[in-house]
Amino acid sequence: MELMLDSALNISRVGKLYLRQHKPRIHPEPVLVPDSFVDGAGTSMYGTVLRDGGCLRMWYQAWPKDWNGSNTDLVGYAESDDGIEWRKPRLGLVEYHGKDNNLVDLSGHPPTIFIDPEAPLSHRYRATMCTGGSTHQGASRGLKVNGYYTAHSADGLHWTYDQDTPRWPHADVITSIYHPGQRRGIAAMKSTPFVNGIPRRSVWTADLIKGVWSDAHAALLPDEFDDIGAVARGYVSGDYYGMGLMPAGTGTVGFLWQFRHSLPRTQGDGTGVFGATDVSLVYQVAPGDRWLHMPGRPDFISHLDPPWAHGGIYTASCPVDVGDEQRLYFCSATESHGWYVNDQWQINDTLKQDLIDRGMARIGFASWPNSRLFSLNADPEGIVSLGRQPPMHPARLILNAKVRPGGSIRAEIPDAPGYELNATVPITGDHLAIPVAWRQGTRLPAGTGAASRINLHLDRAELFAYEFRPE
Repeated sequence: MELMLDSALNISRVGKLYLRQHKPRIHPEPVLVPDSFVDGAGTSMYGTVLRDGGCLRMWYQAWPKDWNGSNTDLVGYAESDDGIEWRKPRLGLVEYHGKDNNLVDLSGHPPTIFIDPEAPLSHRYRATMCTGGSTHQGASRGLKVNGYYTAHSADGLHWTYDQDTPRWPHADVITSIYHPGQRRGIAAMKSTPFVNGIPRRSVWTADLIKGVWSDAHAALLPDEFDDIGAVARGYVSGDYYGMGLMPAGTGTVGFLWQFRHSLPRTQGDGTGVFGATDVSLVYQVAPGDRWLHMPGRPDFISHLDPPWAHGGIYTASCPVDVGDEQRLYFCSATESHGWYVNDQWQINDTLKQDLIDRGMARIGFASWPNSRLFSLNADPEGIVSLGRQPPMHPARLILNAKVRPGGSIRAEIPDAPGYELNATVPITGDHLAIPVAWRQGTRLPAGTGAASRINLHLDRAELFAYEFRPE
């Protein structure tokens, strides 16, 4: 469905309508915890959850019980039928104090996976990750240079790197998805250019089209308002640690990791290194458009939201559909970023061991009803005008909407006989997917010359998303 994004080019509106961001529900308990040697120091949703082959599959960052204080490149794997109870199958693929573990033979930090429906079977699964070469624990011995790499697989377990040199320069965090509405892969990676005189973590993006990854280009750079948002929450400055992604019709939603810095701010080069991460929402209406923040940049998930850890939020590369809801898996860190090092970035072995004993991160999820991240809210009345290409085949307009008591949603198609406002069947109640109807039915006028706009009259109603669906 097309979400109700404020600057969508095919939408116009009049009346008392405002864009509203909705908060998710946080599952009260973590669903994947440290409980083996290979992930005994932490399970991080640096990774991905996908629905595939009748079950949910998870690739996550495993922090081993013998963690040495550096980043880890170990990739754990789990499966679930309901997304709450997870199994860690013994794969026998990777030697790490024996092979009785659930590690896949992909090394990376963080490892993110997507399914490419246009690729040959040998490349059905795509991965992006970074590696620090010998500086990362569990790094692939075949990758000698720090940087961002890509890989492919036929089954998601046995992997081949696309090249033995980095595809993009190294800067720590990368996520990636396949976007069906745009028929391309998208990678969002961290870079650290100078912004306002100091290095700031920023988001750059690259595309996978016909099996070839593009160069990366700047997408989101932090600005003065990010500092204002950090100061308003008790921190001193802010930048972007990473970003999850979600296809939304032809647009894209970003789950932006807002890293808010506490003092001492610098590691030596001006980059903030201590603090916590929260998640805000951004969106891009069409490929190549600028990324936009929600007004006021409110938190979507705060690091204080999970009842089981409060150090910082790091999301999966993308949400996953489970029944009538969407879930965004995330990890919450036990402590703030850099908690176990001093102001000179030197490891405190006592604090490091404490993190190992308690586990530095656990994986849980946030959820919301399908396509209900944003809404246009009529307070009390307004008109939303949807542009469309006249369908050559029978189609219906499907709405995701909620109507408050006494209100309604009614539709008209100007200059289309039988589709006048007084012929519409009013929509009331709460619906994730309901067709717009007139007395003559739900089918829209078809063929060249058919009316190109549909006017939705909202009275005490919220419109979350819409779809022109072929019959």
